[in-house]
Amino acid sequence: MSNLMIALLATLAYFICYGGNWLFGQCMIERPIIVGTVTGLFLGDLQTGIIIGGSLEAIYMGAINIGGATSAEPVSATVMATTFAITAGLSLEEAITLAVPVGLIFNSLGIVWRLIGNLWNPWYMKLCQTGDASGVMKLQLVSWFVNYFTRSILIFLCIYLGTGAVQAVVSNLPQPILNGLNVAAGMLGAVGMALLMRMLVNKETVGWLFVGFVLAAYLKLPALPIAIIGVVIAIAIGFADKKVFDVKQSLAQGGGAVVKSEEEEFFQ
Repeated sequence: MSNLMIALLATLAYFICYGGNWLFGQCMIERPIIVGTVTGLFLGDLQTGIIIGGSLEAIYMGAINIGGATSAEPVSATVMATTFAITAGLSLEEAITLAVPVGLIFNSLGIVWRLIGNLWNPWYMKLCQTGDASGVMKLQLVSWFVNYFTRSILIFLCIYLGTGAVQAVVSNLPQPILNGLNVAAGMLGAVGMALLMRMLVNKETVGWLFVGFVLAAYLKLPALPIAIIGVVIAIAIGFADKKVFDVKQSLAQGGGAVVKSEEEEFFQ
């Protein structure tokens, strides 16, 4: 596969996942595990795409962008890491370590696109003032395409011009540096999980964390059975909470006598 075709396919994966995510209401196809899978599929190495995407998902799952406070842009990081791993011979550790600075750089560049996006505002205001709903929809599609197409051009240039450079750099790296990259890549997944736990774990849920640890460390259960057990427990707790909520709602609406009569019938 030529370098041009590789760059085009990787850029297409970027455009589909990143642009499509925001076109269809943030449907989460911009997550690294999806982006890596799509990129690997386009480049003919689905297994590598899934592995790198899953590894980067563990890093970025705790990185949440709220309002103007953004931490990283994982789509470009995943596309470039997967592409260079498949075409430039990067190992998993090297690809993951490459992805982190790429995500940070493209996150900073995203500010430029947000500023450019403000140039569309006068047209939006004019269409809204005239009540032209059809025009607003058309302008939205045009601005969406321009936004993500221009982003994709930058991805294309980075991959098309950077494949040879990445191959040259990796082939000439000393072994101590490669060892350091391997260690850093091993730590990044733990950092991502720590960020996620910081948001989710509290005094009410920390007990379930230790239950999962016991299942994994002492009973040697794989991740999938533990996840299934967690889903079952979550569903059971959800139904129990719903029953409590329904009872409280019934009491608040004057249904205390009905609840009392049902309890009396149960114990009779």
